[in-house]
Amino acid sequence: MEGNLLKKGLIRVIKGFIVLFLLVIVIIIIYLIPAWIPVKYAKMEADFYKYENAILIKRTFYATGASWKIVGDSNSFYDKENICDIWLEKDDKPIIEMLLSEYDNTYLCIVKKIEGGKYWEEGGEYFEAYKLIDWYPVYPIKRETIILPECMYPSGFLNKYDFE
Repeated sequence: MEGNLLKKGLIRVIKGFIVLFLLVIVIIIIYLIPAWIPVKYAKMEADFYKYENAILIKRTFYATGASWKIVGDSNSFYDKENICDIWLEKDDKPIIEMLLSEYDNTYLCIVKKIEGGKYWEEGGEYFEAYKLIDWYPVYPIKRETIILPECMYPSGFLNKYDFE
């Protein structure tokens, strides 16, 4: 009699564990499905030549000054001595950051050069300036991985979570 009660209790615990495990799996799947729906694809270095008036930029992490540095163009990446800070704007407003720029991502930007550049009055600096027309992340996209390992997140495109 006691053996039967012990078996029933053990079976109940195992069933509870299985239900809890399946619930966790379902939640992970529900979270992952939108993470794998592309919203904006990353560009590979081999595709840079297809874009005229394109520059490659990275965010600078200065407390003051330009928010971006130019690290290449539609031909390829620049050598370190050719990298310089730039002013990037859209609708006459400076662009301070882009999606996932805090993770040292590179962006391929279709731009129009602003003749005469921009003078930053507070810092007394002059910057080469560009008006942003369109932008694409450069492969691989780096992002913070909170819940799951990095391999569970796409590095070839931005998803809906990146735009939230």
